[in-house]
Amino acid sequence: MSRIFISYRREDSEGQARALSIELARYVSEDSVFLDVDSIALGRDFRKALHDRLETCDALLAVIGPSWLDAKDGAGKRRLDDPGDYLRQEIALALVRNIPVTPVLVHGAAMPAQERLPDNLKELAFRNGFELSHSRWHSDVRELAHRLGLDDAPVASSNASVRAAPLELAAAPSGVAAWTRRRALGAAAIAVAAAGLGVAAPSVRRWLLRPPKPLLRSISFDYATVDQKGTRLQSERVAASVFTEALSPGVRLEMVAIPGGTFLMGSPIYEPERRSNEGPQRQVTVSPFFIGAGPITQAQWSAVVTRRPDRISYALQTFPSFFKGDGLPVESITWNEANEFCRRLSEIAGRDYRLPSEAEWEYACRAGSTGPFNVGPTITTELANYCGAGGAVCGDNNGRSVASDVYDGVKYESGAYDQGPTGKFRGTTTTAGTFPPNRFGLYDMHGNVWEYCLDRASASYADSPSDGSANLSGSPGGDRVLRGGSWSHNPAICRSAYRDFIAADNPGWQGRIGLRVVCVI
Repeated sequence: MSRIFISYRREDSEGQARALSIELARYVSEDSVFLDVDSIALGRDFRKALHDRLETCDALLAVIGPSWLDAKDGAGKRRLDDPGDYLRQEIALALVRNIPVTPVLVHGAAMPAQERLPDNLKELAFRNGFELSHSRWHSDVRELAHRLGLDDAPVASSNASVRAAPLELAAAPSGVAAWTRRRALGAAAIAVAAAGLGVAAPSVRRWLLRPPKPLLRSISFDYATVDQKGTRLQSERVAASVFTEALSPGVRLEMVAIPGGTFLMGSPIYEPERRSNEGPQRQVTVSPFFIGAGPITQAQWSAVVTRRPDRISYALQTFPSFFKGDGLPVESITWNEANEFCRRLSEIAGRDYRLPSEAEWEYACRAGSTGPFNVGPTITTELANYCGAGGAVCGDNNGRSVASDVYDGVKYESGAYDQGPTGKFRGTTTTAGTFPPNRFGLYDMHGNVWEYCLDRASASYADSPSDGSANLSGSPGGDRVLRGGSWSHNPAICRSAYRDFIAADNPGWQGRIGLRVVCVI
């Protein structure tokens, strides 16, 4: 049976390393997957234990994030010779012992050039690496397992009886709070419980590190639609499944289950105000996923940054927004900061949170609709927060007006879309729930704030994936995709198919760009 040692740096890849260990345990016994000091008995010299396990492993997987080589000094930056960097120590030891080392790249990390590596790690530059993508996590892990030569069929878990045991051992509340309490249990107590069950303590300890499956509940709500002139039609009562992620006392994140399916992405050539980059239309098949019921709020952002203040790749402000209010969407952030937020949220929750792919975003926005908006052939300012008073863009930026009839080279004069009515201009963001949700139960998919996607900018959909994954072709430093429009933009710019792009380090005009998160379980 293959023995796999997973090495990582807590600052930038702990969540991915733990998730990878759980996935690989489906292919080999859990005792054959070693993950740091959590698998070392109490009282043992963990440095010696790490070396002993390395000596007997068949492969070392070095989980590498973008910042793993960042040097620090007395000002808080890691030195290249930092004795506390076990990832580098373990890689160096494995290279000396001729143990196969596979760099596993996460969070968009790249293989380092030889000249960037310390002398004892230069050999790593010649080792074939493997990239784990957020958007293709499960299929990537399957491919990794196959390339490592593991069994094709997953093996039965070595601790199947243990998985049901905690229900009998302790009637702890479900959810993140209970998971946190279980993680906080002393290892001695875990060992006692394990002995009573007749199983190995490391197996119990590994089970305790797994977040619980989310507890789904059903909600019902009214779905609003309009006709071509914007007249409200009779509402339809629909339902959705959701789970709640606890971020801090009083701060919750509602995640809505989106069923998988196939849809026609992009806009038809006859859609009013259509842009060429919205085509060609093509069928895309999307796997099930969860997405935030609304854009991330300032309270949610603050809770995550407060609980996980240390940077992974980018520093985050606790209160970055131009408009202030706990229930208002967070805004005035860059794509890099939005991606950083997702990584920190993943570590806190123990689940893989990320930005949506562009296909996932449009599929979730449309919610089965095929027209310009998920409410019908037009839209009104009673159903969404956009500039309905006229012009392409309304409002100010840094104290100066940016109002214009032209946006991205296209002229928009009326605040109405097609045969719909003109409306109001609010001049600010609004809280989630101000307007009705779409058929999936999602708020503010049109207007309020732009939302980042994983994808890089593209002139068309000609070479885009058809499996719902993100299009990451093109330059690594290229622009990223924005969707949904904002409170300051014309309704035509807030359509389901409209695409905009911005540099990853550009927060855009004040108060206009935020994010919504996706979770795949």
